[in-house]
Amino acid sequence: MDSRSPDLDVKRRHYQKQTVLYIIGMCWGSVSFGFGSAIIATTLGQPSFYEYMGLLNNPHEASIIGAMNSLFYVGGFFGTVFNSWFADRVGRRKTILTACLIQIVSAALVAGSVNVAMFIVFRFFTGWSCLMFLTSVPLWITEIAPPHGRGLLASINGLMATFGYVLASYVGVGFYYYQNGSGQQWRAPLAFVCLPPLITLGNIFIFRIPESPRWLLAQGHEDQARSIIERLHRRSDHDHSSYAELEFLEMKKQIEMDRSLDSSWKILVTRPSYRKRALISCSLLVFLYSSGTLTVSNYGPTLFASLGYSPAQTLQFQGGIVLSGFVSLLASMLIVDRIPRNIMLACGMIAVSIPLACEAATTALYIGTTNKSGLAAGVAMLYLYIFVYGVFLDGPGYFYANEIFPTHLRSKGATLCIACYALINIMWTQVSPVAFENIGWKYYLVFICCCVVASVVIFFTYPDTLNKPLEEVALMFGDEDLVAHYVREHAHVHDTAVKKDELGSGPVQDEDVNVKELKA
Repeated sequence: MDSRSPDLDVKRRHYQKQTVLYIIGMCWGSVSFGFGSAIIATTLGQPSFYEYMGLLNNPHEASIIGAMNSLFYVGGFFGTVFNSWFADRVGRRKTILTACLIQIVSAALVAGSVNVAMFIVFRFFTGWSCLMFLTSVPLWITEIAPPHGRGLLASINGLMATFGYVLASYVGVGFYYYQNGSGQQWRAPLAFVCLPPLITLGNIFIFRIPESPRWLLAQGHEDQARSIIERLHRRSDHDHSSYAELEFLEMKKQIEMDRSLDSSWKILVTRPSYRKRALISCSLLVFLYSSGTLTVSNYGPTLFASLGYSPAQTLQFQGGIVLSGFVSLLASMLIVDRIPRNIMLACGMIAVSIPLACEAATTALYIGTTNKSGLAAGVAMLYLYIFVYGVFLDGPGYFYANEIFPTHLRSKGATLCIACYALINIMWTQVSPVAFENIGWKYYLVFICCCVVASVVIFFTYPDTLNKPLEEVALMFGDEDLVAHYVREHAHVHDTAVKKDELGSGPVQDEDVNVKELKA
């Protein structure tokens, strides 16, 4: 017998390559969200769209454009609320399947729109499906990922969503140059929104992507849950002492306790520890998106046009800016499991305020001038803003709220987070065109103030969930009475044995005994 316990290797990485492939396959749902939400930016950069929809020289142009964006998030709000009930009733996997079907139908009808009203109505349903993806995909990832590496694996969701933004931008750029004489080349990029959910459906069925084991345990399907955990996580040569076995037993014991707990919406208000979680969940994306990221992403072509660039140049800049965000998320994956969550979020909010301040200054000084260097600096600051946002904020923004809730309330916590995201974006997308039209560069000062306030609140009130098992996060909120200590109390004996073995005291003799006790 090898004197080094296999679990020492497991501590470095608790998951198999297959787990990563499953997550990438499911994250095509995140691409669906990214492509479906970002395609409006390049659509609004198409002169042919303005002409077809009668927006040229329309006195209500700014309000109509705001409605095209904001009604997307109104649909998203209702989709998020629906997702909360649906994900607990039918499971995380079937919820993602349902979002795929809704998006395919609604996106096809958006692409076929014959007037503004039809366009807005079916953008509403596209928003419904997109925010179902934004809620359910990170929820599924959080519940299948092990504690060590969860931030890295969950960041794949943000990376794939940004990949969706990149695809949307360059598809839009490509069709800008495609002239077929009909003046309706804006329809094709909108039709491409159907492709990512079709790929998601294919991945789920072809690669047999599994359901969340925690949801299965909550429904009483123990054998299925155990089988999935063993598929997802690396097992040692000693099956009975594997990390997968310990994780399964901890999940099982915690969920047995959770079944006896109140899982109503009311408990989120009446129990102080749950109320704190709910407030954190509601504020998380409100803070992040009040930094101006959606305004820069959705109205990028408009902002670049205000700096004096042509329609073709603005679309190319838009593609470049989302590509910058994609690269920044790759960088973020290297640090997301090394920096405490609250510090990463708080420092990120301060960091993004710096390029925003520079953008305000360059816009105030150079808009309306012929100073090419000054106008180019305005473009550069928007690029820098998106890059910094991606490094510090984009990844944790997708999964942090899921980490802080117990299994029986996790879908409700995710719903609160994404519902507030939808509500705040209804406001920002509706008012931004009018605000830039009326107060110009001063509008950036609003975002800068929001960043500073958010940074202080996050630093002092958000707990650090870095590398914490989901079943033990409750301890950070003072819920000792709601944590099933059973597994950890026995597992410490196993850890002691491993340490002795590591020091050369001989092979571990009590591993199987401990796990038999756990199974008892």
